[in-house]
Amino acid sequence: MTDWDHEVDVVVLGSGGAGLTAALAAAVNGATVEVYEKASTIGGTTAVSGGIVWIPAHERSADGDLTPDDAMAYLRAQSLGFMDDELVETFVSTGAAMLDFVEAHSDLVFEVAAGFPDYKPELPGGKPGGGRSLNAKPFDLSLLGEWSDRISAFPADFSNVGIDAETRARIHASVDSESGDFCVAGTALIAGLLKGLLDHGVTPHTGARATDLIADALGITGVLIRQGDNEIRVRAHRGVILGTGGFEWDRRLVEAYLRGPMRGAVSPPNNTGDGLRMAMAHGADLANMGEAWWVPIVQIPGDTFDGHPRSRSVRLERTRPRSIIVNRAGRRFLNEAGEYNSMAGPFHFLDPKLGYANDPAWIVFDSLHLKHYGFLGVDPDGPIPDWFCQSADLDELGEKTGIDPQGLAATLAAWNTNVADEQDPEFGRGASAYDGYWGDDKASTAAGRTLGPIDTAPYYAVPVSVGAMGTKGGPRTDRDGRVLHVNGTAITGLFAAGNAMAGATGKAYGGAGGTIGPAMVFGYRAGYTAATGTSLS
Repeated sequence: MTDWDHEVDVVVLGSGGAGLTAALAAAVNGATVEVYEKASTIGGTTAVSGGIVWIPAHERSADGDLTPDDAMAYLRAQSLGFMDDELVETFVSTGAAMLDFVEAHSDLVFEVAAGFPDYKPELPGGKPGGGRSLNAKPFDLSLLGEWSDRISAFPADFSNVGIDAETRARIHASVDSESGDFCVAGTALIAGLLKGLLDHGVTPHTGARATDLIADALGITGVLIRQGDNEIRVRAHRGVILGTGGFEWDRRLVEAYLRGPMRGAVSPPNNTGDGLRMAMAHGADLANMGEAWWVPIVQIPGDTFDGHPRSRSVRLERTRPRSIIVNRAGRRFLNEAGEYNSMAGPFHFLDPKLGYANDPAWIVFDSLHLKHYGFLGVDPDGPIPDWFCQSADLDELGEKTGIDPQGLAATLAAWNTNVADEQDPEFGRGASAYDGYWGDDKASTAAGRTLGPIDTAPYYAVPVSVGAMGTKGGPRTDRDGRVLHVNGTAITGLFAAGNAMAGATGKAYGGAGGTIGPAMVFGYRAGYTAATGTSLS
């Protein structure tokens, strides 16, 4: 018989969007709840993200209702057959109810990010005009009292790569009022969820890492928590919910499971596969293990976070005119302005002779790009870092980078000829409604937002590779978040949501918030089912 140090109805492990939504759903539905977070702050990857929630079917769009049929057609069109239709249908049909629930039981208010297109809007069911991506409205941190400074955040620094001021404006996550201590983006989403939990009597525990699930013959009964020098055994009468994130910071798991190189994670360095290992130890079936939420990254020399090398997602610089991405042969290999998740395929191209032919790669740009836009947080008139590889001509650039200068010269000649006609016959850059979203918003044409010649020395090149915001693989679950055993039955008392579960949408990434939307939906369902013992309709 186990000696318990603490007993509660539902234990939630992790405090990102999935975990906090699960905890709120369980608490509202009558369960006593404890949340354990291994970091010293709350919010996980959600807190440092744009905080957008992609909900593909709802009635909040000014352009009319977004239907489940359109949502399913769109996701099927980009999934390549690698999604769980039952789970995706559940996600699509539950999204609107999740938003209503969170607004009803917290101070969060969601609003459509007007004009933010789906990531592949030209596919059947896609929405070029947007409507499926929603923000949490700015949230007043002073409402959190002593918790106001305990939400995870990356430090402000010279580079501004990531959720900077311009990026917040593009995703409609900005503060109009100067009164109050308002936050936006992922901080606002986590702050609102946390306030809802605190109002329902749930106070999270930080610095508390779950190391083992405790089970008897009937299923999972509790969890072992390490907090400082202490270990406590927590009884979970109705269930344990894994919301611990993915495994992108565990090199061994990355090399064992992901389908190609993943050179760096843009998430905080806490997602080390804790939930995955605990579930595997109890026979959990796994799915989608080769996939991640892929993203092109830059790594600034000497840049670290919490003692780990830091990777930054890059979006504005690769989308604006007068920049392209090339491999060491000097050739383009993708649509630089396309949605980031699909870029993994070109980066992962495996040549029988050359290996990964497009990794490493470089963003190449000219002096007019730098003059008009700056680059990676370096002001147009600021000092040029050595790692920009400033060069008087393409031969010098080749010497500094290893890029074949003749190949690059041929690429630029073709590029400059094509963009003069505002076209990219090779990769279609500028043809999609999405392509110009992060481009030059002062351009007079859609293609002009992203297409422009590269012809004015000096030239520059910055290394770029493929990384991840998180991994997509984990324990397979049913529609209510119950973790499934390898024999197909549910493991009694064990649930998962977010990046700790096998991603329901497979290879598909619907639009901005395509990670957080499913995470919150399945967190909501798992919390309800754990608390009540019944399925959410």
